[in-house]
Amino acid sequence: MRRHVLGLMGMALTLTAFVSALLPAKAAGPTAQTTVKWNAQALVSMSLTPNYFAGFGQVKAVFGTQPAPTHGPNAGPAAGQGDIDFGNLLSGTNYIYKYAAHINVSTNDASGFKLYGEGAANFYNTTDSSSQPIASTLFYTNSTSGAPADGNTGFSPGLPFQNTSGVVTPAQPNPAATPSINYGGSYPSSPVATSIASVADFYYDYLLKVPATATPGQYFVWIVYTVVPQ
Repeated sequence: MRRHVLGLMGMALTLTAFVSALLPAKAAGPTAQTTVKWNAQALVSMSLTPNYFAGFGQVKAVFGTQPAPTHGPNAGPAAGQGDIDFGNLLSGTNYIYKYAAHINVSTNDASGFKLYGEGAANFYNTTDSSSQPIASTLFYTNSTSGAPADGNTGFSPGLPFQNTSGVVTPAQPNPAATPSINYGGSYPSSPVATSIASVADFYYDYLLKVPATATPGQYFVWIVYTVVPQ
């Protein structure tokens, strides 16, 4: 029995931090030193590139020689284009999607930032409205920029994405509407990544474990990434 799983990725950007600073400044003439205080908002920019390197796509978990990557029609066609589309899959089988997501983050916050990634909902079947828990089906693992080549396989260890407890707008599941997550200042306990540098790049593969009990249909989920200055 075959499954068509459509993985969609979204992106959200959160700017919350403010920095206070004191600047000593000389007043004109022989007067006392003046202190000037200002507040500067911590600025963050983030870019997300799916299918970021040639050879992107889904590979079934097998030992030995690895099959050539493939993907569904919504991915690509060229590197850096389209959605993360696993294409046709078998129930009860594990897969890896290579070169899935490249995230570049830069901030003016000297303390760096935290990167969060969560599902806007569980894996949703648009055919029969059933769903599969994202925490037991979709995982992420570190990849490479493409040089050196990504050596991960469908058996590589990964960490699970979680279904967010934040407020999702617009309401999900909805494959046609890119969502954002409002955490109300209370973020997940485990970020996807933490950086003390002001500029950093992250490269991820996705691992998909298709449940044997999954019903036939077309599945999707939005993965929303949020950056917060430290």
